Amino acid sequence: MKKKYLYTVLALSGLLLNTACSLDETPENALTYANSFNTETELNATATSINYYINTAIKDDPVFDTAGSLADELSDNESVREWNPVSVVNAQQDWNDIYNIIYESNLLLDNIHRTRDLSRDRYNYYSGQAHFALGLAYLVLTQRYGDVIITKDSKTFTAYGLSPQAEVIDTAIAHARRAYDLLPLSKDLRDLNGNAITDKQIASRGTCAALLAQLYAWKGSMIDLYGIKGDAREAYSQAINYCGELIDGKVGDYSLFSSPEELCEAFSNREGGNEEAIFTITFDKNRTAYTVSPNTPALEYTGWPVNYTTTLGDLAFSTSARLYASHVNDMYEEGDGRRTAFFYEADTPHEVDGIDYAIPYKFRAGVFDPDQSAPAGVTFRTIDADYVYWRLADFYLLRAECLAKTGAEDAAISDLNVIRSRAGASAYPAEKDNEGLKMAIFREREKEFICENDARYFDIIRNGLYRTELRGKFTSLSRQDVLNGALVLPVPEGAFKDKNLHVVNTLIRQKTYWIPYM
Repeated sequence: MKKKYLYTVLALSGLLLNTACSLDETPENALTYANSFNTETELNATATSINYYINTAIKDDPVFDTAGSLADELSDNESVREWNPVSVVNAQQDWNDIYNIIYESNLLLDNIHRTRDLSRDRYNYYSGQAHFALGLAYLVLTQRYGDVIITKDSKTFTAYGLSPQAEVIDTAIAHARRAYDLLPLSKDLRDLNGNAITDKQIASRGTCAALLAQLYAWKGSMIDLYGIKGDAREAYSQAINYCGELIDGKVGDYSLFSSPEELCEAFSNREGGNEEAIFTITFDKNRTAYTVSPNTPALEYTGWPVNYTTTLGDLAFSTSARLYASHVNDMYEEGDGRRTAFFYEADTPHEVDGIDYAIPYKFRAGVFDPDQSAPAGVTFRTIDADYVYWRLADFYLLRAECLAKTGAEDAAISDLNVIRSRAGASAYPAEKDNEGLKMAIFREREKEFICENDARYFDIIRNGLYRTELRGKFTSLSRQDVLNGALVLPVPEGAFKDKNLHVVNTLIRQKTYWIPYM
């Protein structure tokens, strides 16, 4: 039954994701599908499927990871960072796996009423997971693509058009708020067998508060950037409130580590727990022999000495993104503990071919596989690290950003200085703070999350800094270019064309900016 159920899930998922198709007949296997929700065990299978797609899809953002990279050298994709339109189009970043999250979540919500003997608490748990997943998926979609498809449910097989970004954001907020109301605190999460859940990829009320804070901050910023309908100040106020719930411990027991060094130690010991982490994409190194850490941004920067099978001289071959020591030294003031914690032997030169490199050291544990043919007897597979997608420091700085945007500068400075104090850096204003408070908060995010996640591009867009903080074609984009979709990805061709590239869904229009390059 389980195998047949899985095949049915994949088949129906594929039909839904081919949005070019208009299906008005009930699939023959619909009855079998509906019957797969009779018990909680079967319901749990769909929840597991949602969690699997979150694990594999949310981390996969190579274009914006590259576009927003702080690296001084990239081994590849420099033309993407320069926002060469043809290179971006050819990168072919798709959205199918994100729509798998949406499909599986809708599927659960459409069928949970079929599950026999399901208690109210368990109903709330499963529904909350699905609503959180929908909110997260629509946030990620609209950040990457702007206007996207909003699907009605798991049963309506039809051609969909693109919904405006404002509607997508509000849809995500509605799902996130529903999840917030349904889910308990993380300490009260229980699995199918009544065991405590410690995996921070599983949504709790705190995770939902984090999602809502991100959504409202994004909403306010998009109102400011694009002039879409809405009240930016109200959106920022909502973001401030949800950040406050996280910071004040109202929605979970989250706390800052006392130093950057303790943070790095937690990053490098997955089994030890991370009290600062709120939402994490979990790494299961035993899934297959080839599974790598979901934290691709960190993996791009991490080579020697974490990969002890290489040497400093192999840096250009063992990493795909590299930073110069001069760049890092310029970012951090003397005494800032992040420089010495985040970078290996920060005061020691690491020269290769006449260039002194900074050696990222946030993530210090590796996964090594036995290999008798290798000189060291092992080969390096990946860093042994989860992808801590959101942690508490993020929300101090996000609240500071939103406070500054609403004119509450004293409160913004207070939040900014919490993060600086933890690092041992000078309070604001300090010697390097010559660009104003809003830029100081943005620079703090760069210093805090360097070599850790792919958020920099979206930090830049949220603050309207694309002309000054990004490269190449970004610096000359006109206002009309932005309105025409230059800051988001083109609609994937598979959404409206068949395998022969014939347009079969006329409801979808490619974004105007990208049409000449398709």
